[in-house]
Amino acid sequence: MAGLTPEDLLEQVVAACAYSVVVEAYTLRILDPDILSLRVHLADGSFIEVFYNTMTDRTAFALIADNRRIYGKDNAKIGWHMHPANDPKAHHPCESASFEEFLAEVVVLRFPAGDAR
Repeated sequence: MAGLTPEDLLEQVVAACAYSVVVEAYTLRILDPDILSLRVHLADGSFIEVFYNTMTDRTAFALIADNRRIYGKDNAKIGWHMHPANDPKAHHPCESASFEEFLAEVVVLRFPAGDAR
């Protein structure tokens, strides 16, 4: 996500949320020149944590349910990797992901029938 500002990523998240039937709301936690932190609330009570830090070039997307990560993608320490739904503590190399791509994956995981409720 190099070259993006926190505001740029926020705009991308807001746009993706506006088109998703499973997103109920989002809560902005931190927005400053270097950091974006927000929570995207989903229709089933789970949520996505979004974190971006321009100084460290760290990006993280994590699907949280029952107070634990059940799926995620981030580029911390070892480059882009995923925490798969069948083993969220594992680290598997993957391509970088946009929030829109991550949200689409979450929809398939949490709402496989396409039903938001």
